[in-house]
Amino acid sequence: MNRRILLIIAYCLGVIVLGLLLYVVFFRPISPSPNGNANGNENVNGEFPNLNGGVNRPLNSNGGLPNVNDANANRPTANTNTGPSSIANGGDTTVRTLVSQNAFASVVDSSGNVLYYDPSTGQFYKLDASGNVVPMGTTRFPSAEAVVWSPNRTSAILSFPDDSKVFYDFTTKKQATLPKEAEDFSFAPTGEQIAFKYNAANINDRYLVVANPDGTGMTPIEPLGDIGSTVTVSWSPNNQIVASKTKGVNGEAQEVVFAGLHGENFKTVVTDGRGFESTWAPSGQQLVYSTYSAASNFNPVLHIVDSQGDRIGGNNRSLDIQTWSDKCTFGTGGTSLFCAVPNSLASGSGIYRSQASQSADTFYKIDLTTGVKTQLAVPVGTDGSRQFSATNLGLSPDGRTLYFTDAPTGRVLQLTVR
Repeated sequence: MNRRILLIIAYCLGVIVLGLLLYVVFFRPISPSPNGNANGNENVNGEFPNLNGGVNRPLNSNGGLPNVNDANANRPTANTNTGPSSIANGGDTTVRTLVSQNAFASVVDSSGNVLYYDPSTGQFYKLDASGNVVPMGTTRFPSAEAVVWSPNRTSAILSFPDDSKVFYDFTTKKQATLPKEAEDFSFAPTGEQIAFKYNAANINDRYLVVANPDGTGMTPIEPLGDIGSTVTVSWSPNNQIVASKTKGVNGEAQEVVFAGLHGENFKTVVTDGRGFESTWAPSGQQLVYSTYSAASNFNPVLHIVDSQGDRIGGNNRSLDIQTWSDKCTFGTGGTSLFCAVPNSLASGSGIYRSQASQSADTFYKIDLTTGVKTQLAVPVGTDGSRQFSATNLGLSPDGRTLYFTDAPTGRVLQLTVR
């Protein structure tokens, strides 16, 4: 009997102890630790613990929480995106439309006016600083396909599909017909003479010619024979060179030979690449040119080289930027270059330029002394558009405004650079 009572008591005690153990292990509440997690370990419910009074904190680049003691951590910042800047500062910059369409051969004169030809009306117009569009006379020139302006912008030579050519003086309103055999015109720095190729039917009568702007007083400078297609007429600002001829050195280089007014024997320039296209610096002492090669995927690369006297061909170096020389204009003083650079170029665009016709441009400024390139602006229209392919770049005389024509639409736009 006593033994049975002891067994019952032991059994009851065992049940009580087992119950206490179950309570301790499974049911006793645990006080939360100061870091907000009961056991000090990571919350396993798929959500980040609330560490900041309910404020959602951003993830870092690795998908975890940023270390608030790490100076390089991604931290939330105030929204400073107020839209494009009104003045070029390297990022999105507003460009304003001055002429909505059909502007061709636009240039900037010494007063900061934009001059252009409108193929739809056959007339020339002047856009003054106040934004007024004024016809440059009443004379119409229907279907002109090329326009070459004089340096002082007071006259121009127009070419037409039937090979007729006309010189027109906007000041005197006088007009003269030039020979149909004349092509590839370039004005002297003073505007008082022109140079051109006289492409006669007889190969022995083809010459590089200098004449008065109205075509009178023609003087042959160099015979052209059958090499006219390799000659580019471009009168240098220092009045030293009137044309250049290119010839292949090998598959990756060309030699550029210069022609002067008096049969001078100038030094030559050997280019790094082929497809030579060039623009004179305002002083005539340097030449910016573009060429393509296998190293550039046959896309155009800008270079600069000395181009005066005994220095011709010296300091020939790449500017390491892919665009064409005619998509650039010199800054005030000629020590800087403003260029429209396509955002992307398909391989071979230096050979087949049409491949780049749909590529949007970003503007760069190049210091020609140091070679430093600075992104100037990503153009954004007032309507939010970003698809601009710039040509006919021109800088205002005070250096504050960059003008350009959007090639696909014929719009003339302005970009404030400072």
